[in-house]
Amino acid sequence: MKKVILFVCLLIGGVLIFRFTGLSTQMQNVPAMQAWFQQQGLIGYAVFVLLCIATAVFMLPGSLLAVIAGVAFGGFLGGCLTVIGSTIGASLSFLLGRTLLKDAIINKYGAQPVFKKVTQGVADNGLAFLILTRLVPIFPYALQSYAYALTPMRFWQFSLISGITMLPACFIYAYLASDILTQGITWALSIKFTILGILLFLLAYIPKQIARRKKMI
Repeated sequence: MKKVILFVCLLIGGVLIFRFTGLSTQMQNVPAMQAWFQQQGLIGYAVFVLLCIATAVFMLPGSLLAVIAGVAFGGFLGGCLTVIGSTIGASLSFLLGRTLLKDAIINKYGAQPVFKKVTQGVADNGLAFLILTRLVPIFPYALQSYAYALTPMRFWQFSLISGITMLPACFIYAYLASDILTQGITWALSIKFTILGILLFLLAYIPKQIARRKKMI
């Protein structure tokens, strides 16, 4: 019970900090956000990485993180920072789910179908199931980290595969966001957007079809 209370307090504290310091408003103001991150230098990098970590640990919506990074830091650096922060966040969630928050996670989520399917999937298919669920949005991404913590999977396997499978989407979103900001909507960008969109689709579609043939899902 103490662990649950601590987790809730941290979550509430994070929300209050974002609200009363004006960070939530700043994140919605693209020019101001870009200027702020660029002015901070290394501190700006660290703040963004911490934002990625907090998003993963507290299971907050993180679909726009790579876009924010692309706007604030450019395509390549933004992609790198997103992968680093998101991988650390997923790894930390895994560790918390296996140690400090294990009992709380089991009590709150253990009976959910997601956890049961992950446990069975790892038992039947091992790392292949992790690769599948990281590439194909079958289950909520942030929740997966806590679910895999309850399986026999090794920490380094989870972290390495999570980081590698994040690479394509993080860099594509950051790259497109950076291009839109610097070049605007052009025919060349439209072609790039189409090609990269097809690539993202294939990265999810192909593993899903393979999984269906092998009856993993």
